[in-house]
Amino acid sequence: MRRQLANIMILTALMLCLAPLSQAQDIEANGIFYHIISDSQVAVAPAYHDGKNHYEGSIILPERVYCNGVNYEVAAIAPRAFWQSAVTEVQIPNSVTMIGEAAFADAESLTDITLPLGLTAVSRYMLAGTAVSNIVLPEGVTSIEKGAFEDCTQLHTIFLPASLRYIGEGAFGYCVNLNEVYSDASTPPYVMGENAFEGCDGVHVMLADDATSDHYQDDKVWGNEDVFSLWIDEGLAVIPTMQQENLGDRWTAITLGNNLAYKIYGPDGYLTAITAASRYFLPIGATSTDYLVVPTTLMYDDEDLQLVATSQPTVIQEVKEERPEGEITINGYSGTIYIDGDTHGLWTFIYDVYGNLWYERPAVRNWINLPSNRVYIVRVGDHVRKLFLN
Repeated sequence: MRRQLANIMILTALMLCLAPLSQAQDIEANGIFYHIISDSQVAVAPAYHDGKNHYEGSIILPERVYCNGVNYEVAAIAPRAFWQSAVTEVQIPNSVTMIGEAAFADAESLTDITLPLGLTAVSRYMLAGTAVSNIVLPEGVTSIEKGAFEDCTQLHTIFLPASLRYIGEGAFGYCVNLNEVYSDASTPPYVMGENAFEGCDGVHVMLADDATSDHYQDDKVWGNEDVFSLWIDEGLAVIPTMQQENLGDRWTAITLGNNLAYKIYGPDGYLTAITAASRYFLPIGATSTDYLVVPTTLMYDDEDLQLVATSQPTVIQEVKEERPEGEITINGYSGTIYIDGDTHGLWTFIYDVYGNLWYERPAVRNWINLPSNRVYIVRVGDHVRKLFLN
């Protein structure tokens, strides 16, 4: 478990309110502050007092809060709500349709975020200066505004939806480790100014087909070979690495991996979330509830590798094939891939994201040095992981 449960701010779907700390907020529910923005809606507000934003740890925002006889919908996140806070991961409900400017800016410990399905814009400086590494923008997002991801030095994989039309000035400025952009937009999103990708180079852009690639190649910005290289997404089959753990009696967490995006479908068959976060939290109900988890590049959904997450048992079962026995872990940092566990009689294969073989040997070494700042697919027997080697 990556963090102690005591440090996780787990919120129930319906919260009772308390008096706020200051007049800057209207109500408080379980450590989260809100502005009342209509007769039936609230926006998440900053938690400022004593000159500090006091939000911290892992936060699952609720869809509704109850206060003074009113059942409010959580519809928005106010500007600078989590600015300079110590949050580490945030899951935003689909009731939220607007996230204000700099809402998470300079939250330097923030590594993971799941955005709501109804979001239409990534606001100015929304995630600037955070440590987010992988993120997917849901379908319906049409614009990435000025400085939205500026100085996100850990960002290396982003998934852009077909609906995206506009990228503002400095949106990805100094995202020096940006390595992969999966773009489902058949028309190249218009890029405002020459500094939208300032400080970036060697960015691999994955596209749906040759015709789309031709459009990007002809674009003044996307066709700049000093910054981008264009590739066709062939739906590379990578076995997802997932674990599941119950957090008390309210939530279960599925641990996602491989720098992939995942579509999560609820028991009614409707899309619940799309995320590239390390973990996604599911509520535990009175009865066992199954959620379908499907790896995706936005252009292709890999239904052959879909998984079922259940709200109560402590394991995830794969739909179409059983997971191999044996505990093998694959990690990488500082130019070295580390393999731990029982690898007796197995082989190690390492590919780049384009299918080029970089390493092939019996799995007798537990460390392998490779060029850094690249994404690799590492296969040890039937264990596969996709990772970014910094």
